[in-house]
Amino acid sequence: MRLHDICFASAVLAALVGMAAGLVMGTTQDFTAAPAHAHLNLLGWVSMALMGLYYRGAPPARLGLAWTQVAVGVAGFWIFPVALGAYLVLDAGAAFAFIIAGSVMAIASFVLFAAVVLLDIRARAARFPAYLPESG
Repeated sequence: MRLHDICFASAVLAALVGMAAGLVMGTTQDFTAAPAHAHLNLLGWVSMALMGLYYRGAPPARLGLAWTQVAVGVAGFWIFPVALGAYLVLDAGAAFAFIIAGSVMAIASFVLFAAVVLLDIRARAARFPAYLPESG
């Protein structure tokens, strides 16, 4: 499976689960899980889809770093909202450790993504110096 395919598959699953959760909340009029629903949609659907688009555009300069970023992101983007939902809906205090772990993974994934993007920019500038602005 290609890098962007994993991002898109995770994004689509997050959107489906997020929509289903929204439907359940709406029909029961119990919005206790709204923060988990929002995080699942934002981190899982939006972020993973945008990362998928980025990776689909061109192969990253540091492929290993990109795979690490996606793996950490997929894990964090699922662990965090699911644990948050369990904490809010089931009052599961044990889920708090998973909330912290998932949120740290999500942040780490964005730091890694920033590194991927900046390294890609640097690699492109080195390969195509004609596109750099002239100095002086």
